[in-house]
Amino acid sequence: MEVTWKIEVLSDVPSNRLGVNGQVAKVTWRIENFSSMKDGKHCSEIFTVDGNNWQLWIYPKGDTVGFLSIYLHFAGSANLASKWTRHAHFRIAVIDRLDRKNSKTRGIASKFEAKKTTWGFRSLLSLTELRKPERGYLLNDVCLIEAYVVTYKTDATVPKEEDINTFFTSLESKFLSSNTNISPKEVKEALADVEKALNMTPVIFSNSGKLSSLTHAFKILASFGGSSTTLTVEQKQKLLAIEKSLKKLADRAAKVSQDKNSLTGKESDNLMVKNKLDRNRIKYKEFESEVEKKLAALRVQVKEAEKKRDNMLAEVKEMEKKMAKYEAEAKNVEKEEKSVEAEWGRIKASISSIKGKI
Repeated sequence: MEVTWKIEVLSDVPSNRLGVNGQVAKVTWRIENFSSMKDGKHCSEIFTVDGNNWQLWIYPKGDTVGFLSIYLHFAGSANLASKWTRHAHFRIAVIDRLDRKNSKTRGIASKFEAKKTTWGFRSLLSLTELRKPERGYLLNDVCLIEAYVVTYKTDATVPKEEDINTFFTSLESKFLSSNTNISPKEVKEALADVEKALNMTPVIFSNSGKLSSLTHAFKILASFGGSSTTLTVEQKQKLLAIEKSLKKLADRAAKVSQDKNSLTGKESDNLMVKNKLDRNRIKYKEFESEVEKKLAALRVQVKEAEKKRDNMLAEVKEMEKKMAKYEAEAKNVEKEEKSVEAEWGRIKASISSIKGKI
């Protein structure tokens, strides 16, 4: 287990704000290899606020089963007078290092006495929620705890928890920025994860199951706030856009892989279809050749029939000419016949006339 410990003290806080005495301490406790911590109580270093020594206690497996427990303890309480008291406002937060808006925060105003030197939160965060991979509470097995502590006057009105949180939130910007959230080592590891993913083919990456770790890597890069490497809003937006693009590409690659697998499973069917297609093509060629032969024979027959038709048409026309000539001659004969009969009649009439006169 490796620990990074940082204490910042803000002095001269206006005393009329929740009746504080003047100093506010911010404690940042970064615990690496958190999962290797043993059961039971673990103590932070001692820090001082307004001349009073304090200490954080953490139960990584829970003081109550199923929950992470964190307390504020008045250090050096062994020889306190029986009527000794101190009043303190404090806020403890387990930081979601992927998205600080999801950090688990609790605040309280407490009266510390010789018989009660420890106050805090037995059920601060469920261990199930703490260990969720989509959260950043244990990103890279690092737990980041932040605590704000201030003592206040005994005659001050005890504030509500939301007022305490608002009070400490208003002071956050006054404390120096700290690199304990995302370390340079984690940034290098995140970059290595991104480069490793990009060195894969899209299909291999989509099948690797590393999309979740890649998402964490991008969030680490976007969250890093080193002194000379703080990303601009535009750069962070670009990182998130790249992450979305990679997600879409991974989905498309997964679809391609699925389609290829589907086609591979149909290879035997496709081979049968191909063989049948080849056989049908051969049969078609044979049938096409046979049809061409029959068409060629039919074309010869058609030509002979057309020739015969033409000959018959010529004969018909010739016969029509002869018929026309015959009909013309018949008309002439008929006309001549009628003329002869008429002349015959006149002669006959003349003879009858002469006979009557004799």
